[in-house]
This record gives sequence, structure tokens and C-alpha cells, in this order.
Amino acid sequence: MNILSSLQIINIDAICLHEDHEPQRLDKTCKAIQQSGELCHPPIAMQMRDGRYLILDGAHRTGALQRMGCKRIPVQLARAEDIMLEAWDHIVSAGPWLSALKQQGHVYEDVRSHDQPAIVTITADDGSTYCLAPRNDKAHWWQRLEIWHQIVDSYSRHGAVTRVAQNSSAALEKGQVRVTSPVYTMAELEEVVLAGKTMPAGVTRFKINGRLLNLKIPLHWLADPMFDSEEWESYLSRRASSIRLYSESIYLCEV
Repeated sequence: MNILSSLQIINIDAICLHEDHEPQRLDKTCKAIQQSGELCHPPIAMQMRDGRYLILDGAHRTGALQRMGCKRIPVQLARAEDIMLEAWDHIVSAGPWLSALKQQGHVYEDVRSHDQPAIVTITADDGSTYCLAPRNDKAHWWQRLEIWHQIVDSYSRHGAVTRVAQNSSAALEKGQVRVTSPVYTMAELEEVVLAGKTMPAGVTRFKINGRLLNLKIPLHWLADPMFDSEEWESYLSRRASSIRLYSESIYLCEV
């Protein structure tokens, strides 16, 4: 299979996102793309059953292109068998946001078993663990999603958020907590998007085999109202001769 055949140019109106954006990260991504004049790494997408394309990885790159008025976006279409959906843990400083959540009527602290799973689990620097879950055992999934947004928004506004893989053993500094989110299935994620909802910013983690990197797609192609398909095909032909597959582990310094 020619890996470049997975690269498609999609009208930006046919694109949808599954998660909120982080304002500072979006500003930084937008500035970097504008300065380089190129999109180095195409977002990863899959087509949903309603025909639209769901961005799995690259929400901030997509948001930057939308902000810059681009008419179309290059995406790498992923196959279901090449996608593994996980979740990021967030390491943040404890503070007033945590106390405020505990005091709210629909969220409570509980280390015991509960009829509904926790919305998030929080681990403190002393090793103690507790959960935040709705008091209402009959809360609908969209109500749980709204509370989850509230939780993530509260600590994101409070300070820096560090993402770590859920199976990592990152040590907590004094005054920090680790927030562990639930892992959704691809089917559940698609249902959220089809219902017009989004996930909180920075919680989904996709591991995808065969990712295309460093393609350096000219930005002016994406902003031009007229798309030259012959020029695009010529570009792909030139890129095909420089694609390399590395089977060994690679360490990339992203500066």
C-alpha cells in the first residue's frame, strides 16, 4: 500500500473536532504555521457515518488553519485497525479549584465503590486517591460530560497542565495532583460528536500506526479558493521518493 494514498484534501467545512482547544496552545500553533508558511504534519482523521471527517489527532493544527481562513485541509485518513484510543493523565497544581469542586452540590469526594464510575480520579502527592462523581446516580452521559468539562476547565484556568500517559510513573511534586480521566471507545467518541458535543481539551490520546510526518505542505494551497489538483498530484509524486519507514525506535527533538 502506498502510504501517501491515505493523504486526502478535505473541504474544511466537512471537518469536525472531538475536543475543545487550549487557547494558549492554539495561539502558539497558529503562529508557528504562519511563520513557516507550511503545514508539516497533517492531522489524522476518520470518516464518520454521517460523511463528515473527525479529527483524531491535530485539533490545534486544524483550529489554526480554520482561524487563518483556509478553505481546505490535508488529512491522513486512518483505518480502524490502526487506531488505539487511550487517555492522557493531567498533572496540575492543587488549589482553590479543587476545594470549589468538592463543595459543589453535584460533585462529591468518595473513595468507596459507587453505582456510577468516577468522572475523574485524583491522586495527591501523598499517594491518597479519591474520585469526583455526580451525586445523582441516574445522571445521563451528557450530564457527566458537562461536569467533566467543568472539572478540566477549572484546573486549566488555574495553571499549567502537563500531559502524561496513563501507564507512566511520573512523580508528583509537592502540591501537585494527578487527574486520571476515563477511556472512551471509538464508538462512544463518535456518538459524542454526532450529538453535537465535545470532549474536554487534552484528554484523548490516540496511538496510530503509519503516521505521516514532515510533509511541509505549502500553506497557500490551503488558503487559495481555487485548488489545482494537478499541482497536488505532482507534489505527492515528489514526496513519494523521499518517504522513509523507520521500524526501530526514534527519538525526535521537537524544537
